[in-house]
Formats: sequence, structure tokens, C-alpha cells
Amino acid sequence: MKNVNAEISIHEILTRREIEITKLIAKSYTDKQIAHKLFRSYHTIRTHHKNILNKTGQHSIGGLICFAMQKGLKI
Repeated sequence: MKNVNAEISIHEILTRREIEITKLIAKSYTDKQIAHKLFRSYHTIRTHHKNILNKTGQHSIGGLICFAMQKGLKI
């Protein structure tokens, strides 16, 4: 797992698009639904999803949501 400093904001870790996708994941949207909503391909969203998990050091959606909330993301 990546070591992400506790004082760093979620906005310093993820891009605006990645934050937008994280919020939609937290609202139970699937990657396919997110792609449709954001007018992007499924593969583009899947790549963002993988990058988000990698950047945050998480391995599951539940872990990602907990991490994001701890970093101050309002969902």
C-alpha cells in the first residue's frame, strides 16, 4: 500500500476528474454508468478508477471511500 501522508488533502492526491469519479463511485455508480454520465468510454473510466486506487493505496471501493472521507472529501 502506498504511504499517503495524513496531512495531505485529497485534492493534492487526485485530479479534479478523479475526484468527480470517486464521488460517483461513492454514490454506487458502476464504471459503465459513470462513463455514460460523463460522456467517456468505459475503458477511460476504468483507467481512472485503477489510477485512483493506485494513488490512494487502496484495494477496494470501501477502502477508497473511507480514505476519501478521512481526507475531507464531501460526497
